[in-house]
This record gives sequence, C-alpha cells and structure tokens, in this order.
Amino acid sequence: MQKKHLLGDGLFYLQMFCALAVGIAQPWLMQSTTKGISITWLLFWGLFLLINLSLSYRAHQVLPSRVTKQTVIVYATWAVVLVITVLVFLWQGTTIWSEIDTLTAILATAGIVLTLTVGRMQGLPVVDPVVRGYLAVFFKGLPQLTLAYSIWQYGGEGLSVVAVLVGHITVCTRLGQIFLSLREAGWDRNRQGSAISEIANEGSWIVVTIVWLIR
Repeated sequence: MQKKHLLGDGLFYLQMFCALAVGIAQPWLMQSTTKGISITWLLFWGLFLLINLSLSYRAHQVLPSRVTKQTVIVYATWAVVLVITVLVFLWQGTTIWSEIDTLTAILATAGIVLTLTVGRMQGLPVVDPVVRGYLAVFFKGLPQLTLAYSIWQYGGEGLSVVAVLVGHITVCTRLGQIFLSLREAGWDRNRQGSAISEIANEGSWIVVTIVWLIR
C-alpha cells in the first residue's frame, strides 16, 4: 500500500472511531443532564453536516478518489450520530427552546441572508461550493459561539469530555483530508468551500472549549 494511502486510511479510521465514541458518550451523558446544550446547536450542526456531505460528494463526483470516498463516509456517519443525539435530547423532555436558541436563529438567519445576497451580487448561485462553504460558517461556527454563551450562562455539564476532545480531533483530521486531496486534484472550489467551513468550525470550537474549561 502506498504511503499516502496509509496516512489517508489512518485519518479515516481515526474519524470513524471518534464518531462512534461521541455517538456513545454524548447520548449517554444526556440521559442524565442536557445542561448547556441548545437545540439550535444540534439542528444547525445537522444542516452543516448536510452541506459538507454534499460538498464532499460533489468533489468525489468531479474526481473520484480513495480520500474523497472516505470523506463522504465520515460525514454520513456523523449524520447518524447527530440524529441519535437529537432524539435523546428530545426524549429527555427538557426545555426545547430558550432565549439563546432565539438569538442563534436570528443571527444565523441574518448571516445566511447576507451570504446569499453577496453571492447573488457576484453572480454566484446557492449551489456554488464557496457560497455553501460560507453558509456552513453560519450553520456551525456561529451556533457554536452561542453554545459557548449558553455554557457560560448555565454550565456545560451536558457536554461530554469526549465530545469536546473529539471535536478538535475530527475537525483537524478533516482539514488534513482536505489538504491531502489538494495534492490529488488541486485547489478547486469544492475544496475551498470545505476548507472555509472547517476552519470556522475549529475556531469556534476553540472558544467553546475555553468557556467549558473555565466555567
């Protein structure tokens, strides 16, 4: 097996392990407490996954490779994990919507409208990969910042240690996969969109982590 395949496969299996770890640890903890968790964070996370799943799938269609196929599988696995997490949250019967959810919805909607408006002014359709990359910023980056605010206000007992650590591991490995794929296909718009969304993802998760640690 070629060296690049060894590295790519290593990143892939690591991400799959992380997804399964969060898929067990986070729902398990939320059976006891959902303190600090907001439904908008989970729902916008779902939209973020769908955007990146579509970006990675499109990139695989344009130039199929081992790495792009693995990226599609990883996003699909995380989507399943998120569905389970949302179901546990709803099953707990805690307050579904709070003022933080309202704030998140307003700010995210404003950011989405702004992104679409700027894209339209530049003649870019909604399906443009870079436009979708910036949309992902408001589906994931911004809701994570309001999640940090929620944790600051109410505590972060509902967010598992595994989820915090895995958040950083998975984003960095996905960025690694994106840059690995650059060596195969170059810096096309699909990979630009994925990179924009994941960089925003990691930056906002750093904020969440800091607040979670000091709160």
